[in-house]
Amino acid sequence: SQEATFHIDNDDKDNKEPIQEYTYNKDKSGTPSPWAVFDAWGAGSTIHPNLNPDEERKLDPSSVSIPFNDEERSTLPDETDILTAYDKLLKHRSSAHFGYPYNLMYNHEEIYKFMQYSINNLGDPFVTSNYGVHSRQFECSVIDFFAKLWKIPEDEYWGYVTTCGTEGNLHGMLLARECHPDGILYSSKETHYSIFKAAKYYRMDAKSIPTLPMGEIDYDLLEAEIAKNTDRSVIINVNIGTTVKGAVDNLDRILRILDRLRIPREKFYIHCDGALFAMMMPFLDHAPSVTFEKPIDSIAVSGHKMLGCPMPCGVTISRKEHVKNVEERIDYLNSVDTTIMGSRNGQTALYLWYSLRKKGIEGIKQDVVHCMDTARYLRDEISNLGLACRVNDLSSTVVLERPTDETFVKRWQLACEEDIAHVVVMPNITRDKIDQFVLELNEVKEKFGRWKPKRSDSPLSQLSSTSWGGGVCAAPVGDFKNAK
Repeated sequence: SQEATFHIDNDDKDNKEPIQEYTYNKDKSGTPSPWAVFDAWGAGSTIHPNLNPDEERKLDPSSVSIPFNDEERSTLPDETDILTAYDKLLKHRSSAHFGYPYNLMYNHEEIYKFMQYSINNLGDPFVTSNYGVHSRQFECSVIDFFAKLWKIPEDEYWGYVTTCGTEGNLHGMLLARECHPDGILYSSKETHYSIFKAAKYYRMDAKSIPTLPMGEIDYDLLEAEIAKNTDRSVIINVNIGTTVKGAVDNLDRILRILDRLRIPREKFYIHCDGALFAMMMPFLDHAPSVTFEKPIDSIAVSGHKMLGCPMPCGVTISRKEHVKNVEERIDYLNSVDTTIMGSRNGQTALYLWYSLRKKGIEGIKQDVVHCMDTARYLRDEISNLGLACRVNDLSSTVVLERPTDETFVKRWQLACEEDIAHVVVMPNITRDKIDQFVLELNEVKEKFGRWKPKRSDSPLSQLSSTSWGGGVCAAPVGDFKNAK
């Protein structure tokens, strides 16, 4: 479907009331476990040195090529030298990693020994196959944890450990299509690309709904679009933190839209893309509730983002009744086929289980509070430079005007979209490292200047919208007693 090209100004210029921004209470954070603050390569204030030219050559394509004979091998660096250089490269890049939502602070040394086993959870996690080298007991424990976190009764849920958040979205969209073959998918234009990838894979009709300046779906346009197609089922992807701005779609408002349009429960399916923030919102006081106590059908979350894991992974939870639509018995496995993948990495289930056991609820709370506090610190420091900078209330994603030096962008691995960039504050990002980042950012501003908005409705232009709430662009607060 084609997206509208017009721009809607959602600024409320008359509303200057300051808004309470924080949605958590530090008393809730508990005591951090020693494991939760392990000083991994991505943590602390140290930025490890980059490779020298000789080390860089060891990692170029010709050096890492695989030889076919001894003559070719004689011209190549030794594997140990290559891996030593690679280790140094990863140390450097992990220590200056700001733009992508990966928690690099973890320690899994105790379970490294299990890498010697080919652990495969092929088939359904709840139906053991004939392949005995699996980690199903750990996978089911992880699923149980998230089911309890998202408040779905024990006999009503199904789920599995995925390869990443994208696979969870693909599975959620598959269940939605099987429940509603005639359905139309509605999702905001700032949705993660995997949702529209699923629509393409499954040949679903999909609508890309414009967004409000801070990144939430435009609820009025969503309602108008659904109203045009009330003869067809409704499939909605609700973003629990958009990719670039960390915006959280208002689930309750969307449910009210469905109620106003008299869409019955059996005619809609709601999937929640929780990637990062579905792991954070349950630990924020007074945050909106996104649970199965409401009429949602599936949630997908990444495991390597907030928890930290050396390989990408995730979890998807859905209502058990929907999974029956895709289940098939496979005699070869002595199990049932319900997942996107056939063979499934059993190591990730073990790593997630270990992270959850070691951190515990209090450790996760401490990580979330750190991320929220530190994100506000970064926002304030960037704003003090005179640069445009914003952060959504329920987010640790700091959105700023794009730095004008691409070397700086690559050094800090910033994620950019047109004329803005963002930093996703994770547990491994410290204030000392932020101070270094801000110092270098100021040097870039002084040397190369600043971006001008590419157009009137560009992402940078929208950073000045008052719909983001109070903060850097807020009007002064008046003193009522002294007002004349």
